[in-house]
Amino acid sequence: MDVKKVEITGYHGTVSKYAESIAKNGLDPDKTHTRLDHWLGQGVYFFEDFDLAKWWAYGISEKSYNRGNFPVVYQAHIQAPKEEVLDLDNHKEYDLFLGRILEMQNTIECDAKNRMPVFNLEQQRAVFFDYYREQYQISVIMYTFSKECAKYGTFRIGAELSRQKKLEKALGLAYHEKQICVSKKECINSVEVQYTGEDEVI
Repeated sequence: MDVKKVEITGYHGTVSKYAESIAKNGLDPDKTHTRLDHWLGQGVYFFEDFDLAKWWAYGISEKSYNRGNFPVVYQAHIQAPKEEVLDLDNHKEYDLFLGRILEMQNTIECDAKNRMPVFNLEQQRAVFFDYYREQYQISVIMYTFSKECAKYGTFRIGAELSRQKKLEKALGLAYHEKQICVSKKECINSVEVQYTGEDEVI
């Protein structure tokens, strides 16, 4: 019996201080930093678009704690059985996810409150995705996020930005960023450096 698989090319933006670890261990979800406010839970994050991964890599390379590091973008082939993939852009999967989470919400929040001094839904959103992933053996979670303005586009300020936001709202438009979170290392294959900004570091 053939197992249906989902296959995606993803781009991971990071900085050079992690290059040695990635060369040795690959892009390993178990070696990522845990963050309770992660968009889609714990794991290695990819963009579907190379330019967005490059923008992200440059953004984090400019942080004070990454001073002296240059941006790096990795390309990877992501492959997982269809039943291990949660695609929140699919309205049926999104609806099923919401229904299950609503049923489990009290359990999840009670468990979280027992482990955390203060539980805040928005700041600790990853708890819900991690719980769902464990309950339903999910390895890949995908979703396209929307935002009114983005620095990888024409970034306006002041009155121009206000006009842009009003126009976007009237037209029902927004910038879109598809995020792919992979929590199982076996799903990440053929990792290659796609871009390095080494020569651009001063």
